[in-house]
Amino acid sequence: MPPSRDVPPPPLEESEAARISVIVITLNEEENIAACLDSLLSQDYPPGRYDIFVVDASLDATPEIVKRYPSVRYLRSTKGFSRQKNAGLLASGSELVAFTDADCIAPPDWLGIIARAFSNPSVDGIGGNAYPPPGSGYFEKCAAAIGHPAGGSIGFDANVTRGPQGIEFIAGCNAAFRRSALDAVGGYDPGFEDGGEDVDLSRRLKRRGCYLDYIPDLTVYHRPRPSLRPYVRWNIGVGATKFNLRRPGLLRILLQPGFIAWPVLGLVAAAGIVLCSPRLGGALLVLSWLGYLGILYVFSRPYPLLLRRRRRVGLGLFSLATAVPALIFVRQVCITLGQLRKWLRVRREARVGADTASPGR
Repeated sequence: MPPSRDVPPPPLEESEAARISVIVITLNEEENIAACLDSLLSQDYPPGRYDIFVVDASLDATPEIVKRYPSVRYLRSTKGFSRQKNAGLLASGSELVAFTDADCIAPPDWLGIIARAFSNPSVDGIGGNAYPPPGSGYFEKCAAAIGHPAGGSIGFDANVTRGPQGIEFIAGCNAAFRRSALDAVGGYDPGFEDGGEDVDLSRRLKRRGCYLDYIPDLTVYHRPRPSLRPYVRWNIGVGATKFNLRRPGLLRILLQPGFIAWPVLGLVAAAGIVLCSPRLGGALLVLSWLGYLGILYVFSRPYPLLLRRRRRVGLGLFSLATAVPALIFVRQVCITLGQLRKWLRVRREARVGADTASPGR
């Protein structure tokens, strides 16, 4: 749950409200898009001062649902994070451009907070939190407590440090920029079609001297993955994102602690010890888990912050010492698998390209 706020400022009058384009990219979001659009159309912001664009690559009923909203502009696009966001940028015309995801719900003051933040002329981009919605189930709360995306239930300051130079990056699910800043860096890099485009954009903006800020009151409610299977799929996709940003070689991927071979070997060794000496094996397992928790506390920035904010997160210490660390572990294994899968795909595409370019073929 988000922290309680002071009384929000009154809605902006139309004469003082900056014009904003809101871009939502979609891929098979028939379960979520209606709630997202309902929230965007219920903003405490002058209706004539903002436009909503849905850039869609779906094969499900998403297009039919979006077309029920006559004030929302529907754009068809081929699949790809950067490609779809650039299509929305090209179609929109406002100086301020905001982005959120189709599985997010924006509180009524979302656009007002964006407009007020950009009243500071030195600000080029802003990001905020992505808390789980009220009423989330136990697994959803645990998934949000890992600190992703955009800080999850901990808050985005679990992922970024706000200093004199601003913050390092802005998460794409709750972001807004000046169009002039986006145009100056050429928009989103088309090479980032399956994630990582938000971090890459932030890096290029920072290199250009743009100021990116974290606005604590800027919040969306982001639906966490409801069970283990979609959680695993999501984090394998995060692995592709991290590959896009870092381009690690095969050896680096294989040597990561999260590579699947190492946990499997560890489990086999633990099972062998337990079979030989259940008491010794049990003690070693407990000590290993306590060591893992110590590593999280010392080397993972979100985890100690999570412990301090556990009441806001809505989870007890037992869950924060068992279920959440287990999901963090699963996440790291899945990320490494996603990196390996993307590495294999890149190699395969490179071979196909080389074969096509070779003479006589």
